[in-house]
Amino acid sequence: MLAPGDRRLLLDALAPPTDYRLDEAVGTTYTLDLLALLRVPLAATALPWADRSGGPVNNPFALLAALRQNAKRVSLFCHAGATSVPIGYVPLLAFLEDAVLPVTPPRGGVFHPKVWLLRFAPVWEEDPVHYRLLVLSRNLTFDRTWDTALVLDGELMGRPSAANRPLSEFIAALPAMATAAGTQVTSDVQERVDRLAAEVRRVAWELPQGFDGLDFHPLGHRAETKNPVRDLRRLLIIAPFVGSDLLAELADQVREDIALVGRFNELIQLEPEALDGFDSVEVFDDGAGLLDVDEEERSASPDAPGVELAGLHAKVFVGERHKHAVVFVGSANATGAAFKQNVEFLVELRGSRKQHGIDATRKGLEEAGLLQPFVGGDTPEDDPTSELRRTLQQAAHRLATALVAHVTEHAGVGWRVAIELRHPPELGDLTAQLRPLALDQWRNVEVDASPACEFVIPSAVSVSAFFALRVAARQGGELQVEEVTVRLPLHGAPDGRLEAVTADLLNDRERLLRFILVLLADDVDADGMLDELERILTDRDGGARPPARGTLGDSGLPLLEPLLKALHRDPDRLDEIDRLLSDVERAGGEAGVLIPDDLRQLWATVIALRTGQR
Repeated sequence: MLAPGDRRLLLDALAPPTDYRLDEAVGTTYTLDLLALLRVPLAATALPWADRSGGPVNNPFALLAALRQNAKRVSLFCHAGATSVPIGYVPLLAFLEDAVLPVTPPRGGVFHPKVWLLRFAPVWEEDPVHYRLLVLSRNLTFDRTWDTALVLDGELMGRPSAANRPLSEFIAALPAMATAAGTQVTSDVQERVDRLAAEVRRVAWELPQGFDGLDFHPLGHRAETKNPVRDLRRLLIIAPFVGSDLLAELADQVREDIALVGRFNELIQLEPEALDGFDSVEVFDDGAGLLDVDEEERSASPDAPGVELAGLHAKVFVGERHKHAVVFVGSANATGAAFKQNVEFLVELRGSRKQHGIDATRKGLEEAGLLQPFVGGDTPEDDPTSELRRTLQQAAHRLATALVAHVTEHAGVGWRVAIELRHPPELGDLTAQLRPLALDQWRNVEVDASPACEFVIPSAVSVSAFFALRVAARQGGELQVEEVTVRLPLHGAPDGRLEAVTADLLNDRERLLRFILVLLADDVDADGMLDELERILTDRDGGARPPARGTLGDSGLPLLEPLLKALHRDPDRLDEIDRLLSDVERAGGEAGVLIPDDLRQLWATVIALRTGQR
């Protein structure tokens, strides 16, 4: 049964099983919050991802450690031009540039699936490779809406399963959609997708309790796809967005009775005859009132843990065939666009009608007080700005797939970023502006000029593939604006940007040495050490001190014992520390004096022992 009281956090679902580590991950989302994506690598580390109040951790040192370890293992495909603009610039976002892959759907709709396929490598070689599939109704944002999450775990086996073929084909189709959006798909990304698409055919999934079969139903990734919600005796639809065309189609197909649970402000928009074929129509009422929660874009503050869930965003089709329950979960709303234009992903689970059928599902929702009868009324007037907003969103998508950034040195000081258009879009009366996330200066995008606009960036740390895009138009004397983040192809970017970001954050010897202890978190109090690093970062008296030339012993930090323990128990951790020290050295400047001489000597000995192990 879909139990409202059974809740699980997305970051929990991304955490590796015991004695496993994240090896590779491929994800999909429609809208994206980059600050939410920052926490995906953190969820796969040994470091705490939640603070003591239960909210997502914002400690920059935890994020830095996680990004250095896992960002290169993640590829996220998202709809081009549907990423929100973060509040303020976060230099750590540079680690995610290669992970974000904007796409264009092949059939003219939107790229709407919310799927994660994760490969976990075993710590012990004799254990099998572990896979996890997450099929969500939620985008990678900080929304607090009611959603569903299906978590499937499985092991890599010897024989392929025919049931996994649609999932494999969906994963394999992602790079082509990114290429269509002008995204540069690197060989590393292509190899990752190829490996996961090939191996997932051989995964034996553990089914949730009460289910004995499943099928995968990707939609819209190729020319023709069939609606899998068919041949049902009874059907219960739970969806935040509905369309008269699909509702009529489903009502004609269901043999006995059909029910609908939706949002009041969506149901009231339907023509009364659109619901004539339904035996019951109810409103999802979470006790927060009839909230107009935008489907993909309403984000709560990441700094406000404990906010109650509000608004329906789950998409579920609960059907019955003969004596069995059939449950479809995933990203598809009950609209024609979802099944005929968009790229979507659904999973069909088959099992016990007693546990997962319509009556059991309805009982759980009723006991939680989430259902109220739908009583129609006067249809509200159409929003005169809705059509213009859609036009602005479509223009943002076209621009996001057309813009390219070229970086060159600027008179020996800073960097010049010139924006070109591969294929200038027709904007009509719309205007477009652009700015790097690190700058507050907007520039008009001149579609007929070369370059379309340009910027001067003062330092390599601020050079980024992420830009804020603003598309605007006037209607009735009022200015309507759409602002999104776009990830552009970045040509000529200065070398060593990630090293510079690392050195900029670890610009004090004590920070560097304590950060090394964080990387050895299994042997130290990770919570306490991260808190201490945060104190050092924000302490006005003790923070931002000039690099000292004292010895390692003067710091009072016990590094020798945890280093030797790591050498014995988990030597792979030393490889990350070696990369960190190399990055600090390559950053040059004041960073060059951050590494104490006695640490250099100690590290040379440790690396010699590590090399001997290999």
